[in-house]
Amino acid sequence: MAHELFSRIADILSAPSEAQALIMHETLVIACHEGLKNTRHGFGNLSSQVESLCRQHNIAPQDIVAIQKMRRHSNSNAPILPEDVAYDCRALAIFVSAVVQEAIPSFLVGKIPARGRTTENIQITNYRYIRCIVREWDDSTIQVAVTNQDSSEELLIVDYMNTPDYIDFSYLRPMLREGMQLNLLDCTVTRKKVIPRLIVVEPDYLIDISTIANCFESYGHHPLLFTVNRLTPRLSNKHIVLGNFAGSALDDIINHPAEYDIKDTFRSNFKEKALDYATCPDFDAASFKQDAERQMENIKGIVDEIFQTFDREKAILEPSYVCERLGIQGRVDLMTTDLKLLVEQKSGKNTFIERKYKNPHGSLHVEKHYVQVLLYYGILQYNFQLSPKNAHIQLLYSKYPLPDGLLEVEPLQKLIREAIRFRNQAVATEFWMADNGFDRMLPLLTPQTLNVEKQNDNFYNRYLLPQLTETLAPLHQLNDLECAYFTRMMTFVIKEQLVSKVGVQEGVGNSNADLWNMPLAEKKETGNIYTELTIIEKERSSSFNGYDTITLAVPQQGEDFLPNFRRGDMIYLYAYKKNEAPDVRMSILFKGSLQEIHSNSIVVHLNDGQQNPDLISGDYFAIEHAGSDIGGTSAIRSLYTFITSNEERRQLLLGQHTPRVDKSLTLSRSYHPDYDEIILKAKQAQDYFLLIGPPGTGKTSQALQFLVREQLAGNIYSQPSSAYSAEDSKHNKLSETINTQHSTPNTQTAILLLAYTNRAVDEICNMLTENELDYIRIGNEFSCDPKYSDHLLQEVLDENTTLNSIKSTLSEAQIIVATTSTMNSRSALFNIKHFDLAIIDEASQILEPNIIGLLSTRHAERRAIERFVLIGDHKQLPAVVQQQDALETEETNTFLKNIHLLSCANSLFERLILTERAAGRTEFVGTLHKQGRMHPDIADFANRKFYAREQLECVPLAHQLEQTLVYNEVSEDETDDVLKAHRMIFIPSKPCRQLNISEKVNTEEARIITDLLRRLYRQLGENFDPQKSVGVIVPYRNQIAMIRKEIENLGIPELEEISIDTVERYQGSQRDIILYSFTIQSRYQLDFLTANTFYEDGQPIDRKLNVAITRARKQLILTGNEPTLRQNQIFAELIDYIKEKGGYYAEKA
Repeated sequence: MAHELFSRIADILSAPSEAQALIMHETLVIACHEGLKNTRHGFGNLSSQVESLCRQHNIAPQDIVAIQKMRRHSNSNAPILPEDVAYDCRALAIFVSAVVQEAIPSFLVGKIPARGRTTENIQITNYRYIRCIVREWDDSTIQVAVTNQDSSEELLIVDYMNTPDYIDFSYLRPMLREGMQLNLLDCTVTRKKVIPRLIVVEPDYLIDISTIANCFESYGHHPLLFTVNRLTPRLSNKHIVLGNFAGSALDDIINHPAEYDIKDTFRSNFKEKALDYATCPDFDAASFKQDAERQMENIKGIVDEIFQTFDREKAILEPSYVCERLGIQGRVDLMTTDLKLLVEQKSGKNTFIERKYKNPHGSLHVEKHYVQVLLYYGILQYNFQLSPKNAHIQLLYSKYPLPDGLLEVEPLQKLIREAIRFRNQAVATEFWMADNGFDRMLPLLTPQTLNVEKQNDNFYNRYLLPQLTETLAPLHQLNDLECAYFTRMMTFVIKEQLVSKVGVQEGVGNSNADLWNMPLAEKKETGNIYTELTIIEKERSSSFNGYDTITLAVPQQGEDFLPNFRRGDMIYLYAYKKNEAPDVRMSILFKGSLQEIHSNSIVVHLNDGQQNPDLISGDYFAIEHAGSDIGGTSAIRSLYTFITSNEERRQLLLGQHTPRVDKSLTLSRSYHPDYDEIILKAKQAQDYFLLIGPPGTGKTSQALQFLVREQLAGNIYSQPSSAYSAEDSKHNKLSETINTQHSTPNTQTAILLLAYTNRAVDEICNMLTENELDYIRIGNEFSCDPKYSDHLLQEVLDENTTLNSIKSTLSEAQIIVATTSTMNSRSALFNIKHFDLAIIDEASQILEPNIIGLLSTRHAERRAIERFVLIGDHKQLPAVVQQQDALETEETNTFLKNIHLLSCANSLFERLILTERAAGRTEFVGTLHKQGRMHPDIADFANRKFYAREQLECVPLAHQLEQTLVYNEVSEDETDDVLKAHRMIFIPSKPCRQLNISEKVNTEEARIITDLLRRLYRQLGENFDPQKSVGVIVPYRNQIAMIRKEIENLGIPELEEISIDTVERYQGSQRDIILYSFTIQSRYQLDFLTANTFYEDGQPIDRKLNVAITRARKQLILTGNEPTLRQNQIFAELIDYIKEKGGYYAEKA
């Protein structure tokens, strides 16, 4: 490894100037990865990783300054200046030498300067914004290392006590820690000390403004409210439904100034939010209509009033912002693009307006609304340098007519400070819990802690205290096992959310902070940004919406550019000037999703249409990923749902309660001799059943289908109390053969089918459609394959939907299909629907917190899901986990060891399998053994290495019995002869690293793959089908782009349609012939390729390799750099195995 890193430094010195920064940056990232591989350093951007390693290895202070300077140069868009290159390489060599504990080799010594440059007195240039890292502190000062600008001072001294009267930073003292990042804003310098007016802690951790505002309660805003507010389920009540409506009405009134009709808002809002209306417990149509009409009249009057003063043409709806300086993000209801007006709408009650008495700030606003709108103003102040005298901030209370309905807001600096203080405390608490564990915070989660203001009036005691008690009391009533489980999982989820915000290692996984921390060159290389887009067309998706469908032209984006974007992704679209670099922090952001992606154009659907198409304009546009907190928050909510569910369900899922079985049940008919036994076992299991489906065993196309059909055929419990009817869905052709052994008529069965990815849900829809089974899919049209979009709930409802028709559509639906994350966010569906059976496909890819809540939700007084089947294969790819130290076996609590929770990175599926195996029970686990995919010659290696326990057999289907490959064209040369003779082939590729091309690309293998594709296409002739014949798998997305470019040069249109994808995205698919390009050429990449390896019975099981080599039905061809691959035991065995079978083929030079 050391040699590889030092050679790269030599490469930088000889590389063309435009490639130097990129290689330097990559080398630094790899060195940090190596240095932190087995340490506890959990998270943070590259500067914090560099800082941490410099401290750990006691690098000299002046060298640290040089190393951080080198890091900044490597991050810049501009080439590194010739006079800086050698000094930067020296700094990098010192850093690498310290990390790998080896001296700088002689081949570098002569090429880099012996001494660092003498740093003259370089002063900080920008005192308005200093990003720094805490080194040490005492009661009055903090010593920090500056990371966002050059300074010859190794440490800067920050005075945080001698501040002006109105600024108090003393609260920071207990939360400072070494390595913490700070933003120091608007500083003054006195006697060599810096005094900031604002300090922002860990600014890369952005918090939503509305989340901060919601923590400002009458009883105070303790930082733990940030945690508590994420525990409880999203409320569903008439006020929230009305608020959503009022928001839509504001948008519609602005988009249709002349011809606005409330009926249009009713119609579109009702269809779009059908589930919210149907599941709202206290909804009353008559009073809702009355309230809605009143709000609409008020909004119309207020909007007219606003645009007497401000330019209506410039009014923009729901623009989003990210503000790294203040560590916050959010979106504003209404503003003007000249930044003169900012309006936030609230539809609820305001007692200050009603009783005409002022709040403690001397105004009529509700404090949390005041905080919200002031933080938006703060963003405009820091992102766009807006001065207070040009800002008009207003709160629109749509429940009240003018003049009460529109209140001016004074920019109270004191309250902005208080809000940032709360943000800092909440963020520091999250970091503390991720490091020290949630269990140490649990005792503090009580109403007494949260009631900072010691409120004790009637309102608090009658309304607020009972709500808090109801939420928090269950946390203190858990038994030891439940407590250990809940706190361990909470720590894991909090840490995972932290990592998704601030990052853990650049280039691995995506973090929200990559938006500003990742250099533009790396963003382009990882495909995480589209730049220089220009608008082709702006349209309205329906006559009633604003302009919300934007088509942009995509220029040529660079040699190995491959967009890391997929249809349905949430994105930011923003404009930037021709001669500037795109930067989300400097722009008004339009949030939306990708509707279509083509190589030369892209279509974006904006979440909020705009009345004036001219507002969406600029020299160029960029598109980047928009982060969301929904995943982390719903995982926390899910854990809370679990620990507050009924005791019997908790015990079952924690392995303390033996699952029930009813052996008297029989199948209603035979489905298939290979599956009947397992379908019967699943039917007899009354709580859960675990179905292990190795590759090609037909877990979705067969097993899932039979489970659904058997349930529809009147799957009857032996207890009549919960018996099902034998009434059958209209599509089921089996109704004649139903066994109605204990039937109670007229109760219809309902099945919930879930999977983790939209692609897997598409596969389920495909199976249902092919079998003529009707279903409703819940989800978003852009994430659903268009073939199945007519089954989406919003499409099933017609134009004149009524509340009753929505409810009856849902209650009559026998099959509902969704992703687990959609279902987690729509859990209110369980208020009105009970499911007899839930089947979760891809269960081994779902982290436990994302699913445990669904399985323990209540419907009225009983389980919302009666019994469930998990289908998966724990030897294929697991869930993606970004945090590094999920495997802390040595400190795992005995309670958790006893329930087989060894790592939170494993799925519930795996944990329950281990539970059943340990208990010696076989009734609740079944394995499919017959695979109908791979020819025995291909299946043999995976069977020996990965499925020794399961011992897969061929079905056999016709293609599994074929003796020879059907390639009939005359051979061009020896390569063709090899193709015809062997089902498994390995072609070693020659090294081909180029300095100015990413390492995630291998041009030599791209050439080999493309040549093989041309040959296969010629051999298959008429029989070539791009969707079935051939697929290409690679580990990196950049290699996909390279292969696509090579294919284009062939000029064979059919080959351009084949699927080329990463291993992760290929899971669940198959092709007749699979070509796999290993791509890697260096040792450190081997770690990435083999990261998903675990041991069973002493044998390594490499999940990624397993998925890659089990996608092929008839032939598998691999190409890779043999010396690199042989450094791994399994890869070496694979190459030797193919050699032994005669399929090793080195091309003739």
